[in-house]
Formats: sequence, C-alpha cells, structure tokens
Amino acid sequence: MNKTPKLSELKQSEERMRTQAKKILRQKSSDILKKQTHLFMHDKCLTKIPVPKNPNHVVYAYYHNNQISKIENFENLYNITHLHLQWNKITKLEGLEAMHCLKKLYLGNNKISVVENLEGLRYLEELHIEKQNLDGSDALCFDPRSIIYIGASLKILNVSENKLTDMAWAKPLRRLEVLIAKKNMLHDYQSTADELCTLLGLVDINFLGNPMTRKHRYKETIIARCSQLRVLDTVSIHNTSKTFMRNFDKIVRLRQLHEKNKIETTRKGVDEFFDLNMLPGPRAQSALSISEISNVKPKPVTAFDSTYAFMPRAFWRTRKSPSPREGIAPPMEPPPPPKQPLSENEGFPIKGILKKPMPMKYI
Repeated sequence: MNKTPKLSELKQSEERMRTQAKKILRQKSSDILKKQTHLFMHDKCLTKIPVPKNPNHVVYAYYHNNQISKIENFENLYNITHLHLQWNKITKLEGLEAMHCLKKLYLGNNKISVVENLEGLRYLEELHIEKQNLDGSDALCFDPRSIIYIGASLKILNVSENKLTDMAWAKPLRRLEVLIAKKNMLHDYQSTADELCTLLGLVDINFLGNPMTRKHRYKETIIARCSQLRVLDTVSIHNTSKTFMRNFDKIVRLRQLHEKNKIETTRKGVDEFFDLNMLPGPRAQSALSISEISNVKPKPVTAFDSTYAFMPRAFWRTRKSPSPREGIAPPMEPPPPPKQPLSENEGFPIKGILKKPMPMKYI
C-alpha cells in the first residue's frame, strides 16, 4: 500500500519540473526577443548623442537628421556594424576607436574637413562621406595613416561633391571595388587614370559632373588604364571595346613619348623612332637621306616602276631603270592587220594568190 503514493508523488514532481522548465524557456525567449538590436534615434532634434541603454545588443544605430556636432558616447557600442550619422553638424571624426565590428559608416552632409582617426575600423567595407563642408571653399583632406589602415578592407567609397582636385590619396585603397566621385573639381583625366590604374579590384567608377568628363578621349583613357573596369559613369563596358581602347591607348602613349623626347639625327635615334612608331621598311639609311633632298624634280613614274616601294625622293634620281632582261618581257608576235572590205573590181582573187594569206613568221 505504501508504494502507490510514492509513485504518484514522483509523477507530480516530474510534472512540476516540466512546467518550471517551460517557464524558464519562455522567459529566455522573451528576453532574447526584447533585446534591442536596432537603435532608432533619427529625426529627434538631438544636439548630443545620449548614452544608449543595453549597448551590447545594438547592431544598427540611426542618428541621422539631427543637430549633433560631436561623436561621443560610443565606447560600449562595440558590436555595432551599421552607423548612420548623415545630415548632422559633425566637424571632426573621432570617438570611433571602440567600434571594431563596424562595416558601414554613413557621414554624408556634415562639416568634416579631414578624414582621420579611422585606425580602429579594421572591418570597414563602406564609407559614405559625400557633401562635406559645402559652404566652405576648401577640399576634403585625407589622413594617409587612416587611408592605409582601412585600405585592407574598404570596398565602396563615396566622396561626391567634396571639391577634390586629384585622386592621389586613393592609391592605398588596394581592395576598392566601387568609387563614386561625382561633382568634384577633377580636370586632368590622364593623371587620374595613372593614379587609379594600380587598383586592380576597381570595377565601377562614377565621375559624372567633373570637368574632365567633357574632354576628348576621357573615356578611352580611363577604360584603357583601369584593366578590370566594368562600369564607367553608370554605363557598362563591353569586352571588345575594352581591348580596342587598350591597344589604342598604347599607340597614343608611344607617340606622345616620342614627341616629348627629342630623337637625335643618328642611325641609333632613327632606329628608335621607327621602333616607337612601329613603321615598316628601310630605317636608318632612307630616313637620314631625307634631309639631302635636292631641288630637282624627280623623274615621273613609268611602267617599269611597277615594283615601287617606300623610298625618299633623294633616291629617285639615283635609281637605275631595270634592264630589258630583268623587268621587260620578250617581244610578242604582232597582231594580224584588220580585214579590209573588197571593192567591186576586186571581187574575185587573182590566179596564184590564195584567199587566206600565209601567216608571217618573225625571227
């Protein structure tokens, strides 16, 4: 009789344990759901960044469209990956050292003059820093230390409307794939192409609104120098046009190099000239004799000069006409005379004369 109550008590205790475990699981799931991963602080007329609650769980932070002038209180936001700070009054980049997981940073429409203090952002992939200090006349500057540090991870960069005059600062961005630099002050497309040709991963460039886009051979030069480029100014590039522009750019650069460097009037200099310009035919002897042209007009070209090739005028007079055995074919048998109509008196042939005369042989 004592065994039956014990079994019932065990069953009741098991049921209680199950109910308690279910309650604990419900509480944990509710706590996980209550974790705030998105921090919405935009359009609230904030002048300072407040200290966030539960900063460890925040992954996306939105602080755009406010009156914030300083970046602060981000020491505990070390799990954040997306930070929106556009349309504020920020004047200096600072306070981002603890954000080691940050991947996308939006800083458009602020008053930043120098891109600096980005050494802690080792995983930064996108940087949007367009339209800085629109009221001022100074261009946006870049700290070389920060550019070198983020160059190992940065893939997308937007620097539109920042009064930039050159692109030399972008050389350390070796993993850059997309470059947006619209409405700047870029005039020299050749130097821009030389500065971007080392970025082997660059596939998309947008230079719309710059003065250099209206110049002759702008697109040809940019496409030819940037080997992996696929899209230029929102227009896709075909592979056939890319290969053609590369070959065309090589020829143009060779000729420009020759024009800059004066070639000596020696046999070696003439050979160098023909090598650069890829011209066939006689080189040193014919080119050097061009300066010895006399005022006497050359003889007109006759039928014997059918094998005429490129030769300066100075050689025309000294050239000997080919002998009959070399260039002229042997004499042929002359054609027979045309048949003349017979008159009335000559209706019948005279005896001893054939109707058809014998052909004459010439020795």
